[in-house]
This record gives sequence, C-alpha cells and structure tokens, in this order.
Amino acid sequence: MGAFRDLPLASSRLSGATSANEDSHRCCWRLPSRSSRQAFTLLEVMIAIAFIGFAMLALLSLHHSGMQTVARARELTQAAMLAQALMTDAEQTRFPEPGRLTGDFQKMYPGQFVNFRWQRTVEQSQEFPDIRRVRITVSYGPGFRRTLLLTEFMHNPVTQLPSGGPPDQENAAQQLRPGEQ
Repeated sequence: MGAFRDLPLASSRLSGATSANEDSHRCCWRLPSRSSRQAFTLLEVMIAIAFIGFAMLALLSLHHSGMQTVARARELTQAAMLAQALMTDAEQTRFPEPGRLTGDFQKMYPGQFVNFRWQRTVEQSQEFPDIRRVRITVSYGPGFRRTLLLTEFMHNPVTQLPSGGPPDQENAAQQLRPGEQ
C-alpha cells in the first residue's frame, strides 16, 4: 500500500500542485503587487539624479562661457569707442605731424579704463605728400594681449602749390581775362 500512497502525490505534482519547498522558490519570482509597482526603486532615483546633475553641469558651463563672451564683447566695444575718440582728436588737428605717441586713458577718463593703453602712429605717404596715415592701436584685456587697430588717411586741407610760389593778383587777373587790357 505504500506504493499507492505515493501515487496520488506524484499525480498531484504532475497536475500543478506544489510542495512547500517549491512555493518558497516561486514566491521570489512573482510580480509585485499593484502598490509596489507605483513607486520608484532607489536605483532609478539615483540614475535620475545623476542625469539631472549632468544637465545642470552642462547648463552651468554654458552660462560661464556666455558670460565670458559678454565681457569680451564689452571690452571690444570700449576699445573701439576709445580708439574713435583718439582718432577724433587727431582729426581736429587737421594734419597731424608724423611720429608716435603712447599713453593710457587716465588723463582723459580718470579711474576708468585701467586695462586699456593706446598708441598713435602718424606716417607720411611715400606717393602723396599731402596724405598721412594715422593708426590708432588700443591694447586691452589681461596682460594687454588683445588689440584693436583703427586706421585713417588724412588729407592736408592746405593745398600744396608749385615751387614757384603764389601768383600775384595781377597775373591771376590776366589769366582770367587774357583778351582784355
């Protein structure tokens, strides 16, 4: 009879019934209940925080480079305005003498533009004696490494006469009316 006692157990195993030992292994592989599926695991939260951290780091570096670009653009604009002010001074002298002048902007603007220096070079044209080239160079930034160059050609407002000297008024009048005398 002992053999018959084992028979129903074997048939129950075949039909899907399980023992207590098998139930303990199967419980670990069951789907979680509905309430535990709605929550995040610690690993998911840590990955999400890492992604947010990388995004914030990228945005911060973009902000920093944008601020540097704005500062460089401001310095370039100031250098251009200062160079134009120096060129205006050169234009007011009409026809500046050839040579080189250097300085900073502390006389013109005390306490401002500390990181700016200038140099003005006036050169006589080889081909045209009544033309001079005026070059304004403004150095600025850390260590004065950046430069802005402004060049203008100036014409002498007083016309150069031939070496014979100015004509007298009688000769000028005769040239205007050659048939009348």
